[in-house]
Amino acid sequence: MSRIGVFGGSFDPPHFGHVCLARQAAAECMLDLVVVVPANEQPFKREHHAATGEHRYNMACLAFGQSGSILVSDIEIKKGGVSYTADTLREIRQLFGTGTEVSFILGTDAFLNLEKWKDFEELVVGYPFIVGTRPGYKKEELRGFVSRLTGTCGAKVTTVRNRQIPVSSTELKNMIKTGGDFSRFMPAEVVRYIEDNGLY
Repeated sequence: MSRIGVFGGSFDPPHFGHVCLARQAAAECMLDLVVVVPANEQPFKREHHAATGEHRYNMACLAFGQSGSILVSDIEIKKGGVSYTADTLREIRQLFGTGTEVSFILGTDAFLNLEKWKDFEELVVGYPFIVGTRPGYKKEELRGFVSRLTGTCGAKVTTVRNRQIPVSSTELKNMIKTGGDFSRFMPAEVVRYIEDNGLY
């Protein structure tokens, strides 16, 4: 059985923190492929993205690279509207077939809000989760939530300790707007793309 990890998010813009989580998840969980999926519109971030879907997809391709182990997909951007993880995972599972295990990769904060997601019960029963963590951050809260999901729903949850990059996409956008040095937080190809296209 092949193993695929789906990594969704706005990626507005993508940075080294995103890249490190994808690579660490692939390595620790022995994934054959990581599919990076920029959202068209996130249900909990209904404001317009600072960069268009096309720009965010292009930046994700540059940040993650298109190699044999990582694929950037525009499935949600092409679909349009609000992007729901459950819908995308169903489509990817159908695309790759029943002989493939499809996991979902996400960070601690997103994972702890999982009960608010569309089709929450289907997600926790039907898909393993790979959760990126950092030392000490919400450790007890995360442990309790994992215990509850595994105990009551039979959820499969794996935590990975990915390399920590002390910046968020929101902070990066503010750096770019104010002329700060943001280049150390993302691949040079993404920096050039932002500058060439006058983003943010």
